[in-house]
Amino acid sequence: MWSELHLSKRWLGPMNLLIRRARRFPKAYRRAALEAVLAEKADVVVFTGDFTNFSIREEFEECAELFAPLHEELGDRLFAIPGNHDCYTRRSVRKQLLEFHLPWVRTDPVSRMDLNDRLTILSVHHSVPMRVRSNGLVTDETQDALRRAFDACRAEGRTVILAGHFAYATPVEHPETPEHKLLGDAAFAELVREYAPPLYLHGHKHVRWAIRPKETPATLCLNSGSASMRNHDPLKQAGFLSWEQLDSGEIRNLSAHVYNGLDTWRKEPFPVREL
Repeated sequence: MWSELHLSKRWLGPMNLLIRRARRFPKAYRRAALEAVLAEKADVVVFTGDFTNFSIREEFEECAELFAPLHEELGDRLFAIPGNHDCYTRRSVRKQLLEFHLPWVRTDPVSRMDLNDRLTILSVHHSVPMRVRSNGLVTDETQDALRRAFDACRAEGRTVILAGHFAYATPVEHPETPEHKLLGDAAFAELVREYAPPLYLHGHKHVRWAIRPKETPATLCLNSGSASMRNHDPLKQAGFLSWEQLDSGEIRNLSAHVYNGLDTWRKEPFPVREL
């Protein structure tokens, strides 16, 4: 691993890992989370990115081993996209480490999966390598591809669930920082407002929420938070969200699954907030 840490951004990363991230993201939590998700027997699992910390080969190898049982069980019904940490440096993207080790992850600017004859998942890929920062980037390519995909689904009378890694809106108590935000978030939010998907599934911020932003009142934004973080705040502690999905886009029985670090999970109803 350390032989690959010669780029400036990765020298910052290991220091951060040694000081903070190794304590905050215990390896045992990752396996516990994946086992808990597998035990749910879900019809579909959506993973919105950040398999790794530094996009290093050993990390992708570990993820391939960890996710193998879930992928074997679900196949294409494990719908996953990259996060910014999976595109951490230009070198890792150029070498296609993600594509080689996790070939089932959807890396196109926009990907589509039809769940049935009424319901479709669309994903948008905003993660790009940055020299130091952790921003995502909205490009003309992703906007045009997403618009075409929405138009096709609209013509077919389909309900769309949208997935991406980055938030375009956050609760007031969890503001996005300039070096961490999605660059072009206002343009992306405007496209979401125009097509009004009932759900936007994302990650990036390590805190769970279910919010209906004022910018896009027809769209419920769900952030499952980190699946493997140790934290005293239950909204930041390792966990995930589950719900029953209707073809209309409405969801029922939204629940948070929270890990106590001792092989025990707590499941409880999760509230939706209007912003």
